[in-house]
Amino acid sequence: MHQVAGDTLAELPDEKLLAEARGGNPGAFAALFTRHHRHALRYARAIARSAADAEDLAAEALLRMMVSLKAGKGPLTNIPAYLRTTVRRLSVDVGTKTSRLVSVGLDLQAEENAGPALSGEEHASEQEVILEAAFSSLVPQWRNALWMVEVLGYRPRDVAAILGIAPAAACSLLWRARKALRRRFEELWGEGFSPAPPPRGEP
Repeated sequence: MHQVAGDTLAELPDEKLLAEARGGNPGAFAALFTRHHRHALRYARAIARSAADAEDLAAEALLRMMVSLKAGKGPLTNIPAYLRTTVRRLSVDVGTKTSRLVSVGLDLQAEENAGPALSGEEHASEQEVILEAAFSSLVPQWRNALWMVEVLGYRPRDVAAILGIAPAAACSLLWRARKALRRRFEELWGEGFSPAPPPRGEP
């Protein structure tokens, strides 16, 4: 699929931008993000418990739309309605982060001797729980950048286009995010972090 140049993307209607995004054009993702972030944030602020939650909801809704588009799914038209629905659904679970396990170069095996002996499956499960908690504790901008690179497979220059920053700034952002994630993971591991038990009545 021939990709439209970035300098003309901003002039395209949503339907054509969506088609470009499904075709893998990172500039289309950037144009969609820029065009609809304000609307998503405004709606999120109307239903969220705090400004921080609203920022989180808006960013998460847009990222989920990008994931869907990358998979060839997502909205065909009426992006504002799609984002409102996504924000609304996310708001129900705003206090419980969706499981988002990312591979960011953490040398998890280096921690093998830091606690009681565990079976292979138990050890992997504990690492995943701690990694998820560490990832969820990062500020939204760091989570978003890591998600785009490590899960969606974007390059730093794609992240720069989507976030509207210079490529060098995107690289610096990713470096800080990875460093913060590693530090938080090590802190939680050292503290013997364990997830809260489920409410009574749940398995």
